[in-house]
Amino acid sequence: MSTSGISVEARRIDALLLRALYGGSKSYWELMREGHAQTHHILESLQGLLKNELVTYDGNRFVLTEAGRRQAEALGLDRVADQRCETCAGRGIILRPPFDRVLEAFQEIVAMRPKATPDFDQGYVTPETTVLRLALMAQRGDLAGRDLLLLGDDDLTGIAAALSGLPRRIFVLDVDERIVGFIRDVARDRGWDNVHAEIYDVQDPLPETLRGQFDVFFTDPVETLRGIFLFLSRCTEALRGPGSAGYFGLSYLESSWKKWRDIQRGLLDMGFAITDMLGAFQDYQLENIVAQATRWPRWRPFLSANLMCPSTSARSTGWS
Repeated sequence: MSTSGISVEARRIDALLLRALYGGSKSYWELMREGHAQTHHILESLQGLLKNELVTYDGNRFVLTEAGRRQAEALGLDRVADQRCETCAGRGIILRPPFDRVLEAFQEIVAMRPKATPDFDQGYVTPETTVLRLALMAQRGDLAGRDLLLLGDDDLTGIAAALSGLPRRIFVLDVDERIVGFIRDVARDRGWDNVHAEIYDVQDPLPETLRGQFDVFFTDPVETLRGIFLFLSRCTEALRGPGSAGYFGLSYLESSWKKWRDIQRGLLDMGFAITDMLGAFQDYQLENIVAQATRWPRWRPFLSANLMCPSTSARSTGWS
């Protein structure tokens, strides 16, 4: 990216943060959501706003100074209200039957789940996010009567899917034997004979018995290019063919726009069409993530201010 491009991006992020703060104080993670860029770019912008005394921080929330308000008004940002739907928070999905009832039962189950561990790059989404994923899949025709593969499932999306009673078959592959054991125990206790879980390392070949056996996959891969395409290639091998679909998460906090472009090209090369990209779809429970946050030590006090961070959910369909 050229120097002018970096300048344009920095000005865009500054404006987004000023606009967000013009509407009221914000936590660290709320500003991360508003910045729509990689974390280090948002942090650089936030540092600049603090240094120029356009923004202050009280130990918990960020607030515009009077100079910051004048700057926002000079840019016309005071005339632009938040355009997102207040009901669905911009997701386009809300929980209606049966998913409203699924959420209540699911919350009781996840309370007993093993704690997240950095050993497997775990960070759990909120129970509502998990169920919203399923509501989206059902809306797109990818849940009821479908055979569903979950590659990595520390969020227990498979259990939530089973609570809905909609998929025909649910198969979970996860490297964490604690998660696999937990899913098996819940399935046994609930009498779900269509729910299966196996220990699996994505670096190993997909078992022959699972190839071409599923209609839909869901995965939330690590965000290196090699990791993303490894996860997606394993999932693709498990799909039946034309009409199959896949869902995965990708965060703009960790992935540059160049990486997004490379991923989109890779999806097209794999024979998929990108049908949906929903920004800021996933909210994370950060109790464990906060304790592991060592990359930005100067900003660590901000990390406990809000227990949600944004991620995008993407759906890809098609087959060549």
